[in-house]
Amino acid sequence: MSITLFTPATGYPDLEIKIAYGLARVGIEAYEAEKVSIKENVGFYSVTIDIKEDEFENLERFFNILVKRLLSSSYIPFTTPGIGGRSAESLAAKESERFSLDNYKTTMFNAINKKSENICRHNNGSVGNIIGFAVATSYHQRRDGIDISFQQNVPRRPTNPKNICKTCALIALLGIWYASFIFNVAKREIIAIPIPKGEIKGTKLQEIFTLQHQVRREWINQEIPQILIPLIFLSKIPSSADILNGFDLFVAILSRQQGYHVDGLFLIPIDNYLSFIRANPYNIATIDNMMRKESYSALQELNYIIYNRVATYLPRFARLYVQETSTKDFTNLLYPETTKYLLKEVTMIKPEIIEDQAIGSLARTLRYFIKERKYSYADDIRNARKESNVFETTISKMMREGRLRLEQKERIHLPTDEEIKKVFRLANENFDSIKTALVILAFSFPARAEEEIIKGVQNA
Repeated sequence: MSITLFTPATGYPDLEIKIAYGLARVGIEAYEAEKVSIKENVGFYSVTIDIKEDEFENLERFFNILVKRLLSSSYIPFTTPGIGGRSAESLAAKESERFSLDNYKTTMFNAINKKSENICRHNNGSVGNIIGFAVATSYHQRRDGIDISFQQNVPRRPTNPKNICKTCALIALLGIWYASFIFNVAKREIIAIPIPKGEIKGTKLQEIFTLQHQVRREWINQEIPQILIPLIFLSKIPSSADILNGFDLFVAILSRQQGYHVDGLFLIPIDNYLSFIRANPYNIATIDNMMRKESYSALQELNYIIYNRVATYLPRFARLYVQETSTKDFTNLLYPETTKYLLKEVTMIKPEIIEDQAIGSLARTLRYFIKERKYSYADDIRNARKESNVFETTISKMMREGRLRLEQKERIHLPTDEEIKKVFRLANENFDSIKTALVILAFSFPARAEEEIIKGVQNA
């Protein structure tokens, strides 16, 4: 036996999941996590609690206890992004109020909202369905001021949100408080909420409720491009990789200008981000390096590569990373672990190519010139096409300069003629993979095995 509660199918994905999380939290407070599950349906969620039907009144009793315990003042609403002062006051649960869960026992029929009714189509009181509940109801930020009206010659942000019943509002607040990630990026306030792609239950729900408290009111002081916020947020909580597996992420970016504005919102899959983050700690360190140096061009390239799994831009990212994170005295290259991940998971290059000794030998020579800030060889190779002879010509030119440097007693490694011939032969068979692997390996620090070879040559 079980009791199933349904969200009201309002059409707002963030509001629906907030209500679902709120209902789930009530079930966990009243009973235990293993008895509670959330299931995604088309346009709404069902929350199932494994209890007898005659225990519904007990569930309602715990809901009212939870509301009175947490929401009897305006503190939580007022500290929730997207909820202003007046709205926060109206959301406080009064001592005399009692809230019912009867409306959630049945699914809502699909219908167009009437102007006079709440968007949840419940009749038990009304409060504004403000930005904090459903971001899409807001007026978005406009550079040309088109969303500004004048009242008594004073510019005002127009606001005419539809209403929602107070019970839904309080349940959504519980969902925000227990399951959303709230943090700041410079002057902007961010709400990120995990959107389940299937059914979640028990331990998974508890992990989500626990994880959000690690992030609440974190602060990123830098003004970063909006598109980078999901990746940077996830990199700050690497422990989230396993917990958030199987979720999408809804991210709302808010700013305060005569009330709250929505600067941006995303509803995105995060599987590729999580794969990158949990692969190895060097991937997170790569993001940290770019954040520390404010290397946003390189970071945006990486973000695009990871999210879309597009190999074309990988050599461009490697060059930008080295340029933007290096100093006058030190050329900062990619970590070999990050390089290997990007080559294997993004470009899908076979391990035998990545680990080929001839390619590694030629990459070592190319790396010498990169450290000298001479990027022309790497640029020509990455832009070369199979139908031209630019690839072969560039390598031959690089080898001539390399031999000259060697004659000048420079410490430069030169590949053998056999290794160069092998690279040309491999390029003839799989041109794009070979040139990409060659360039990316050159922009990377040498792996430990390669370092041992270099030391052996130098000590000989």
